[in-house]
Amino acid sequence: MAESSLSIGVADLREEVGFFLGYGSASGSWSAAQLAEINKVVKSGVRRVYYPPAVSPETTGYEWSFLRPWTTLALVADDYDYDLPDDFGRLLGQFHYDKEIYLHSIAEISTAQLLELRANSYVSGDPEFCSVRYKSSDGSEGQRHEVLFFPVPSTDRTLHYQYEAYQGELTDDYPYPLGGMQLAELYIESCLAVAEQRPDDAPGLHSQMFERLLIDAVMRDRKRGGAYFGQMGDAYVTEDATWRRGQKLRDGTYEITYGGGYL
Repeated sequence: MAESSLSIGVADLREEVGFFLGYGSASGSWSAAQLAEINKVVKSGVRRVYYPPAVSPETTGYEWSFLRPWTTLALVADDYDYDLPDDFGRLLGQFHYDKEIYLHSIAEISTAQLLELRANSYVSGDPEFCSVRYKSSDGSEGQRHEVLFFPVPSTDRTLHYQYEAYQGELTDDYPYPLGGMQLAELYIESCLAVAEQRPDDAPGLHSQMFERLLIDAVMRDRKRGGAYFGQMGDAYVTEDATWRRGQKLRDGTYEITYGGGYL
């Protein structure tokens, strides 16, 4: 798939920063020290877009939809601890079984609670609970995550889940920042805002432009969410009606609740 001709890559960001710093836009004319400085500014500018600051004292930083990918995890019978992707930041929502399985999604609980469940009994079946925790690290590489399940899986399954993804540095081999061409100007202004603040920590024109573009980008990204969430108002329910979905791990089935009570 061809990249949009309006997209911006790391080489473009370097040229913008190099020109602003007075080094010119021709990368071949930069010294090693100048290139190192430019790269530091670009890295900082890209980070500020990926994890933007709050645009007002009343708001918190925004989480982009493009930093929340969906992926799968293959459960293997008798294995109950699994490494999560290297770019895993945190779990968003729950782990879900394939729709053909008709099993309830897996509830996340604390690691202490899950280990207590394991200590009290050995149960195998389809997991009902999980816990995500950091793995130990000596600092030689970034810290990673793992997920623990209970009960112990009794059969191979595929789980679907969404997570917040960490991103790596832009390189010549992987030059394009996430978000597509519509965020090109935001990346430019973010890098230039960093460059103008570095000498004396004084925000200027580019910092103001970055903030305006950030507000616009956030509003556009919010439109990517769901627009319809189904019937949530009064609905006709017979007095003795109960809906059930799938087979529970042990006796019985899962009952559906609404507003804290069983339907």
